[in-house]
Amino acid sequence: MSFIARSRRPVIGALGSLVIGMAAPASIAAAAPAFDDVGYSTCTATTDPGPDQTLDDVTTTCCVNHGGVPAGTSYGIGCVAQVDNPPPDYRPTIIMPTWPAPPGEDDAQLEELEKLPPLPDIP
Repeated sequence: MSFIARSRRPVIGALGSLVIGMAAPASIAAAAPAFDDVGYSTCTATTDPGPDQTLDDVTTTCCVNHGGVPAGTSYGIGCVAQVDNPPPDYRPTIIMPTWPAPPGEDDAQLEELEKLPPLPDIP
């Protein structure tokens, strides 16, 4: 009888490993990807569109590559984090792309702020 018990032990171990090995990828695939907003902003700020691309094409590519979902807005394409089973009144935060200022163009508002006197020290 001990011979039968010893011969079943490897079979049971192999079946257990097989079941766990098949169940683990299913639980991993169900998880939503984490949106990397810093990577997305860096990607849109440093990637120039190709000759046959628009800024929206670059935004969409950067969004998908960093785990986001492209979202159309009145101002162009933005990016949101994926949410599984959102509530009915859920309003996502849309992160718009970061575009560098064209060379030679200064920020007029920043120049006006620099002309102001410094703020007084708080006691």
